[in-house]
Amino acid sequence: MPETYVCPYCGGEVERDYRVQYVIRSCGECGEHGRFVHEEVAAALDELDPEGEDLPDGWGDLPLDERLLRAVREGLIDRAATDLD
Repeated sequence: MPETYVCPYCGGEVERDYRVQYVIRSCGECGEHGRFVHEEVAAALDELDPEGEDLPDGWGDLPLDERLLRAVREGLIDRAATDLD
């Protein structure tokens, strides 16, 4: 079954037949190159509450892949949320 990955810049989606946290590619919609984040991981990042979490300044302006890296590095997201079984 295909898995959906989200462009970190424009939110465009691509499907792939494998399940990983992210894939690195260029976007066919916006032309940017980056880590397309699996839709489940992207949803977990979207669930972080800016009011309840100690999110870095400008969090909402960061590309999705940078938010993922910072959330993992700074312990803002539970590892289980990024683990794809």
